[in-house]
Amino acid sequence: MNKLLISFFAVTMAVDVFADNPPVTPAWAFRHVVWEDSLNTTKGAVGIVDGYLAHNIPVGAVIIDSPWSTSYNDFNWDLQRYPDPQKMIGYFKEKDVKVLLWLAGAVNHKCKDTALDKGDTYDEAVAKNYGINQSRPGTWWKGEGIHIDFTNPEAKEWWYKQLDKVFVDGVYGWKVDQGEYWFGDTVETSIGKMSNAEFRPYYYDAMYDYTVKNNPAGVIIARPYSHQGGFAASIGKLNMGWCGDFSGDWEGLKQQIDNIYNSAIRGYGSLACEVGGFYQKRSTKTQLIRYAQFGCMTATMINGGENGAFSNHLPWYHDGETEDIYRNCVILHEELVPYLFSSSVDANLQGGSLLKDVNLDEESHRLGASLFTKAITKDNGNVEYRLPSDGEWIDFWSGEKFQGGALINREYPMDRFPLFVKSGSVIPVEVAENSFWCGDKPEYTGTRTFIIYPSDNVADKLHLPKGDGVEYDDYTVSFNSKTGKLTVNCPKSEKINVIVKGLGGVRKVNNVKSWNCNSHNGDLALVAEGSDIDVDIIKD
Repeated sequence: MNKLLISFFAVTMAVDVFADNPPVTPAWAFRHVVWEDSLNTTKGAVGIVDGYLAHNIPVGAVIIDSPWSTSYNDFNWDLQRYPDPQKMIGYFKEKDVKVLLWLAGAVNHKCKDTALDKGDTYDEAVAKNYGINQSRPGTWWKGEGIHIDFTNPEAKEWWYKQLDKVFVDGVYGWKVDQGEYWFGDTVETSIGKMSNAEFRPYYYDAMYDYTVKNNPAGVIIARPYSHQGGFAASIGKLNMGWCGDFSGDWEGLKQQIDNIYNSAIRGYGSLACEVGGFYQKRSTKTQLIRYAQFGCMTATMINGGENGAFSNHLPWYHDGETEDIYRNCVILHEELVPYLFSSSVDANLQGGSLLKDVNLDEESHRLGASLFTKAITKDNGNVEYRLPSDGEWIDFWSGEKFQGGALINREYPMDRFPLFVKSGSVIPVEVAENSFWCGDKPEYTGTRTFIIYPSDNVADKLHLPKGDGVEYDDYTVSFNSKTGKLTVNCPKSEKINVIVKGLGGVRKVNNVKSWNCNSHNGDLALVAEGSDIDVDIIKD
C-alpha cells in the first residue's frame, strides 16, 4: 500500500467516507458514456454523439464538460457556445441519451477559458460568507475564486438554488470535479478547522443528496480514490466512480487500473474506466483497443478527453478493425447491464465493490461474482495470469474449462482478451442483435434472458431493473443438472428466455413454449412463460 493511502487511513474523519455500503447505481448509468473537451460547443457535443451512433456504437449518456457556463459554476449557459441548450438537451432525449453537466465547487472572480471572469453569484457568496477560509479567494486550476463551504447549511441551500437553474428534464447528473483540493491542506469551515481530506465528503455528499432527491435516477460521477489527491467522495454517496485524469498510453492505463483497484479494495461500488485517458499522450490503435477491453469489464466505459477527442479517441479514426472491436466491447458491456445492476444491488445490500478480488500485480479482477478478466497493458497480447482459486472457470470465447487457480499463459489476438465465467453462474443479459451471449437471436431482444453455466446445482437471486433507474424486482433461478429441474420465480407472469450452456443430449423439455438444443455446442435455448416457471429437461 502506498504512502498516500497509509497517510489517508490515519486521518480521523469528521464524515466517515467508509461507513456505508455503496448506493444502487441507476441502470442507465452502466451504458456507454461519451464526451469531448476540444470544441466545448453544441456542435461538438452533438457531433460526438451522432458520430458514435452513425457507426452503430450505442451511447447512453453525454457529458457536457467545462467550459459550458459564462463563468465557472455560475450555472448560466454560455449562449455563444451553446445557443439553445434546451433544444440540445431535447435532441439528446429523443435519442435516449442522458445529459451530465460538469461542475466544481468553486465560484470565481477570475477565470480561464470562459466568457466572463467574474460570475454573477460571486459577490453574493462572498458577502454572505458562503466560502471556506472565511471566503478569502484562492487560486485553483480554473482560475481564482472561493470554494463553497458545504458544512454550512445556508451555503449548501444557496448552492442548490444555483443548480436548479440547469437541472432540468433530460439532465441526469453531474461530473463532479475537484476544486477543494487546491484550497489548502487545512481549511476553515463553519464548523471549525479541518483537513482538506475531512472537508471533501461534505462537498461530494451535498452533490449526491441534491441529485437523487431531485431525480432518483440521477448520478454523480466523482473521484473515489485518485492519484490526484487520494480519496474524495463517500462510499455511501457515490453511484459512479471516476478516478481522475490519465494519459492514453500504457502508463496511463496501468495507473488507472491501480486507481480503480485501490478504490475497489476500499469498498467503492461502481467504478468506471476513462477509455483512452484524458490528457497528455494519445492512444495508439492497440492502446485504445486494450483500454476499451479493460473498460468494458468495469461499471461503464467513459470515452472522451482533450487528447484527441475527435481523433485518437474515436475508434473509426484508426481503422475499420478498431471500430469493429470497440463496437463489440460496447455491445458486450451493454448486454451485461442487468448483471451489472444486480451486482450493484448486491453491493448495496452486502457492501463491497462490483470489482472483486482485484490483483494489482496481475492487473486482474472479477466483475461481480461470476466474471473474471485480466487487462492487457502492452503492445503484444502474450499474458500470464492465474484464475481465481474457487470452482471451475469457463473461457468465454472458446468454452474451454479450467480448474480454479489454473495458471494461464497465452497470446490474445487484438479482438480477444482474457474473459472467463464461473461454472454455476446465472448471467442475466439484455440481448442485442448478434448477441455475444445468445448468438443470432433477435427474437430475444426486449425479453428477460438468463444464461446458465451449469454445475451440479445452480441457485441465484437476481435483482433486475424495472427501467432505467434504481427500482428493481427480485428473480430466483435454479437448475439441477442431475435431475434436469429448472425453476424461475418471477414477480409477475412474463415470458422469459433461458440458455443453458453446453448441456447437450436433450431429448425433451416439458412446460415451455419452445426449445431447441444446438447440436454443435450443446446449448439448450428455451422460452417459457409464467410467474413460477417449473421446467423439466429430459436428456438421452
